[in-house]
Amino acid sequence: MEEHLNQLGLARQPIFDRELNVVAYELLYQSEHGEAVAKFLKGDQESCNVLINNFTSIYDSGKLKSLPAFLNVTEGFIRTESLPSLSRHNLVLDVRQQPNITPELIGSLKKYVDAGYRLVLDDFTYSSDYDELLKLAHMVRVDICKHSDKAIVAHLESMRPFKVVSLAENVETHDEYERCHALGFRLFQGTFLSRPTLVEGKKLTSNQAIVIHLLAALQDQDVTPAVLADISSRDPQLTFKLLRIVNSAQYNLPNKIESLSQAIIALGMNEINKWATLLALSSNDDKPSELIRQILITARMCECVAYRTEEIDSELAFITGVISMLDALLEIQQESLLEQLSVSDEIVEAVTSFEGPAGQLLQAVNLYMIGQSAFKLPPHIQEVYSEAYYDALSWSNETMQLMSGSHL
Repeated sequence: MEEHLNQLGLARQPIFDRELNVVAYELLYQSEHGEAVAKFLKGDQESCNVLINNFTSIYDSGKLKSLPAFLNVTEGFIRTESLPSLSRHNLVLDVRQQPNITPELIGSLKKYVDAGYRLVLDDFTYSSDYDELLKLAHMVRVDICKHSDKAIVAHLESMRPFKVVSLAENVETHDEYERCHALGFRLFQGTFLSRPTLVEGKKLTSNQAIVIHLLAALQDQDVTPAVLADISSRDPQLTFKLLRIVNSAQYNLPNKIESLSQAIIALGMNEINKWATLLALSSNDDKPSELIRQILITARMCECVAYRTEEIDSELAFITGVISMLDALLEIQQESLLEQLSVSDEIVEAVTSFEGPAGQLLQAVNLYMIGQSAFKLPPHIQEVYSEAYYDALSWSNETMQLMSGSHL
């Protein structure tokens, strides 16, 4: 079953509400041969359930949550008489706007609605010809790149009698998010969250200064456990979290660790380096958890692909993935961040222009995660990326659970 799942070219993209909480994921799927989604859903039921659960489960505040999954379905799938037995509560059928609305199509869609499924009309432009569809739909997705603000307002007003939820897609900047928020959209999808508004000349808080100092020290191959312990001890919360994780059942150490120096010596520099980096990220409690989760997934996937392909050092790949989004987390300019971290030229080139082996890997991982390049890879490399992404999702959930202190 696991082998079957890892063969899939699957990624997910979050969907946010008006408070920037993640409320669902869109599953981006296509097999390496371009087969229809319908065939995937008709596959082994247990495999389908495992896949849906793993790609739509997150840990927030130490609690496991299962979010709805938006799945694009083909017209052939819509017209089939057999319904998948996946959870009707967690699966939303994403239907492309159909040029010809026939009684047969309406009848097929009504079967899904009657069975308890929710429908979202994708890439929707309002016309009275689609009123029968709107009576069945729960949501509509509007591509903001294709319409003016005036046209969007008119579309939303025309759809008001049908009480459908409006989702703005292709929201690429924070300004676009604020504009769509003002227009009345209730849900949002796009890349805007990975780059929140950056503040010019922003003065770092004391906690952020410690984070950058710690991350800078981690770039030094000759750094000692004593130096890392000294820096981390300046943030009591960071110290507490690190000790709590080291003493967790995951490591099963014979004796309880009572100091950071002990922890570093017991686990080794590589393991401590990774956890110190992750805990530095988690110290930004005012940031949406999805941003931290995306950093973890990106870093872990870079690490896994590097390990499997042996093109670059896996530890270098991991820290490159972290640093690529760290400016967004700390809300400072990327140039200023890189100067303060004093990272290698290889990492600078990778995160600023996707140059060099590390940069090419980072770019490929970013594109894979939003479903844009996964299927252009050679089959044997696509399998590596699929397995790395699946691993990164599971690992990020476990890591966020550990960082929150659940089940320790």
